[in-house]
Amino acid sequence: MLENNKNHKIRDFIEKVKSESSYQKFLKRDIIYELIDAFKFEFNKIDYPKNIENPLEISLQFYKDYSKKYYEIIMDGIKNKRILFNNEDKERSFVDTERNIAYIKTYGNDSDLFIIVHEFAHYIDRNSKPQIIPDEYWFLSETFALYLEKKLEMWLNYEKYKDLIMARKNNRLFHESRMLATIEDELFYETLYKKEGSIKESDIDLKKVKLINKYNLTNLVNCLLQYPLANIVSDYLVNVNFNIDKEDFCQKCFQIDLYSFLHEWSNNITEFLRKKIT
Repeated sequence: MLENNKNHKIRDFIEKVKSESSYQKFLKRDIIYELIDAFKFEFNKIDYPKNIENPLEISLQFYKDYSKKYYEIIMDGIKNKRILFNNEDKERSFVDTERNIAYIKTYGNDSDLFIIVHEFAHYIDRNSKPQIIPDEYWFLSETFALYLEKKLEMWLNYEKYKDLIMARKNNRLFHESRMLATIEDELFYETLYKKEGSIKESDIDLKKVKLINKYNLTNLVNCLLQYPLANIVSDYLVNVNFNIDKEDFCQKCFQIDLYSFLHEWSNNITEFLRKKIT
């Protein structure tokens, strides 16, 4: 019985690789592998502190100070029940892109502040006229949300919220490094299938299959790539003092030279890890 179950999982995985290999990746392969190398550090997840009693109020004050237009979009969404908190039938936070409704799940620790600001950003994007991230540039939607997270970091009193900011930065890197490790494994099998026209059962590493299947995503590589890309490009936007009221968000993103900025960014991560240790 166990052997039959194993064979069934392998066959299903091979069929999934065939399907996944048909998706055109939105980044060139060499850039994807540059990203993979840039995140090859040892990250450990950090528990978030539990000091903030009013994450929603702080989130609203941040948006009120940052952009009156964005604040008004959020308040209208809350008033008209298009931004909903802790729905029992929703297991995670997300914005329904067909109905443009935000479902926000909080966890009772200080990460809730960033979760709320992040999901508000997705809601603002979908409910702005014109839309900030046109549908054809869907792969930048996480970049907009991460950009606003980083503007929140700059807005907060660093000394007061230092532990939270450090935990958020670290945990982004932790999750994104795992995503890129999964992307690397997935691309290995896709490349093997395209080269050989098939995948032998002897080529399959069940541990890697389990990690890939954990995400339960269609178009997996493109979906996961959004997050590390967003982390890097949002850093670029912060560094160049992007003006969100005067400049087109997507066009500004496209101005980044990923090849050169990746090297600088990787050095910054090394410095971040050094500060954490010391």
